[in-house]
Amino acid sequence: MKSAVQVWRRQKTNYQNLGKTGVVISKTRIIEAPNGFVGPYWVVMVKLDKNNRVVGQWADEAEPKIGMKTVGVLRRIGEADPTGVIEYGVKWKQL
Repeated sequence: MKSAVQVWRRQKTNYQNLGKTGVVISKTRIIEAPNGFVGPYWVVMVKLDKNNRVVGQWADEAEPKIGMKTVGVLRRIGEADPTGVIEYGVKWKQL
C-alpha cells in the first residue's frame, strides 16, 4: 500500500522524462497484469537522445511499432489503492 507521502517523494525521478522524445526500439504486451494494474497493456523501450534508454508503459490504444517516434506524457499509473492514492507518472505515446 502506497501512502501519499511515498508517492510525493518519488516525483523527482518519475517526471525526468516528461516531454522528452525518442524512438521505440523494443516492445512487449503484458496480458496478465500484476496487482494494481489493468491489463492487457504495452511496455516499450525508448531510445532517447545520447543513447539513453528507458522502459515504460505505452499510453496509446494502437499497437506501438519499432522505429515509431514517441514523447513522454503524464498519465495515471495503475489503479487507486485502498487508501485512495492515485499515482501519476510518465508513459509514452506516438509523436
